[in-house]
Amino acid sequence: MSVVPHDERERLLPRNEPSAEENHRTPTQFHRQYWKQGVAAVKNFRSRPSAPVLCCTFALYFLISFSRHIIEVPTIRLFELAACHEFYSRVQGAVDHDGDIHKRLCKVPGVQNELSTLTGWKFGLDAVPGLFLAIYYGSVAGKYGRKLVLLLFSTGMLLSLLWIVLICWLDGRVPIRLIWLSSLFIFIGGGQRVAKAMLFTIVSDAVEASDRTRYLSFLSSIPHITTLIAPPLSAIFMRISIWVPFEAAIGGLTLTYIIILFMPESPKLTPTPSDTITTSSYLPQEHLPPDRQPLVFPRSCDDRNTEATPTTTNPSPWYTEIHQLLINPSLRLSLTIFLFTPTALIAKAFVYQHASESFGWEMSSTTWLRVSQALGASLVTLFALPILGTLLHPLTLHQARLFDLAVLRASLLVAALGFAVLWQAQASWMLVLALFICGLSEAIQPANQGLATSFVARELNARLFTTVAVVETVGKLAGGPAQSALFSIGRREGRGSLGVSFLASSVVFLLLLLLAVLVRVRR
Repeated sequence: MSVVPHDERERLLPRNEPSAEENHRTPTQFHRQYWKQGVAAVKNFRSRPSAPVLCCTFALYFLISFSRHIIEVPTIRLFELAACHEFYSRVQGAVDHDGDIHKRLCKVPGVQNELSTLTGWKFGLDAVPGLFLAIYYGSVAGKYGRKLVLLLFSTGMLLSLLWIVLICWLDGRVPIRLIWLSSLFIFIGGGQRVAKAMLFTIVSDAVEASDRTRYLSFLSSIPHITTLIAPPLSAIFMRISIWVPFEAAIGGLTLTYIIILFMPESPKLTPTPSDTITTSSYLPQEHLPPDRQPLVFPRSCDDRNTEATPTTTNPSPWYTEIHQLLINPSLRLSLTIFLFTPTALIAKAFVYQHASESFGWEMSSTTWLRVSQALGASLVTLFALPILGTLLHPLTLHQARLFDLAVLRASLLVAALGFAVLWQAQASWMLVLALFICGLSEAIQPANQGLATSFVARELNARLFTTVAVVETVGKLAGGPAQSALFSIGRREGRGSLGVSFLASSVVFLLLLLLAVLVRVRR
């Protein structure tokens, strides 16, 4: 597919000027036109062979996200209670005759530091299986299908959750740090990152390149939708019993088996000439054909007109494909963002503890903080980004890259601002505002994914997403203990954390923004 070169300053909207008839249309006529277009789009989607695959994928991602979010705050509270019981096990009168412990006693530095350690290392250890097995499970998915990997994922996550419930239910009779062993079960399936890679690969395979960013944005909105639903339910369930949210999560993971078993395997699409796997997809930037031009830093730009190297259809070993993806100049920015974004976002896991410790919130009430973030995230991923993509449609490959890069830059700036406000929050309303701003930055993921997939052949989407899963896992593995240590800074008797981890995240996003501003899309 040939692409007409465009200057980066060129507007993204089509050049077609409205006709005189269109200029005199009433608002009602416009609404009818867009309504008809929407109905036609729905009918077209339902008639696609890939529609059942997409519907099952969206439903599966919903259940996975719901099961994770509904136990997010209850897990922290459960860890806090277990740490309290272990800390006060020898203190006379700290634990009453029913086995309960006074909540105010859980806010002392000794308990909160242990809670930060438990949470931070749990995040890091959960990332280890994906780090070592994401590539392996990508090969398994390519050979035996993605359904098998998803079934293994559900099994591993279910066993991991049951182990956490067991250790916390024993309540002081065994060391609380045994919960870290739950990460061993995640080796079955590889964990959240591998499952996410499989789901995003299925969607990328099932839709055409012109629609890919919109569908990826819709898929990215699902965790934020479940965040709107799960926290209120979690708060209600926690008032009944701390164990009810875990029962709901176990039920949700069990339902995933039904969807996976009845879900069709992702369709095998016929490669188009522009999507054929060729060595030119991996060549250094000066040898890439016009429709695969990379992102470059200004000092790397040149105006040489070179011919594409003749293509080859010989399959490459998986390790060669991964190596070529990692050294592809076009993917340097995307891979850097994939690496450091999870490191920075881990700081959000400490917001609930921060609200409880520094602002006196009940742990069950902190679930509403997730609603604020989810509102901002849903506004961007479910409405703003798809609507912009629809208004600018159709875009050439060059224009689509410019659009993704612009969205990426804006989202990184918003993320840096959100974490800065979070660091400086002096009142509860500032926490809510900061998380709403952080939610508005959630377009980072679909924009970066759309940008990255535009530089590789479609048949390599699975390899790309599993490689991204490894890169994100490395960032998460390093970020868990680091953010835990930063969050503990400044804590002493009668005073909570200084929130240094939020400042560090803001600085990380500012540095990523600087890199994104420096790169250019070559013509």
